[in-house]
Amino acid sequence: MRDLLKEFDNNVKVIREWYSDDSGKPNEKFVITHHDKDFKSYKSMQKAMVRAISLASRAKRGYKV
Repeated sequence: MRDLLKEFDNNVKVIREWYSDDSGKPNEKFVITHHDKDFKSYKSMQKAMVRAISLASRAKRGYKV
């Protein structure tokens, strides 16, 4: 399942993706998307948010992402 956590400028989003395996333990990761394509995933929400902010500001300044 996927939930949108935060949306930044230039169509950068952080999405929480989680699922349960056979043992019942939930596994989650935080995916950064740019223009609706998966860019990178992280196990830590904090790292994903920091990277998404950086990515959004780079795109805003005109750098190639």
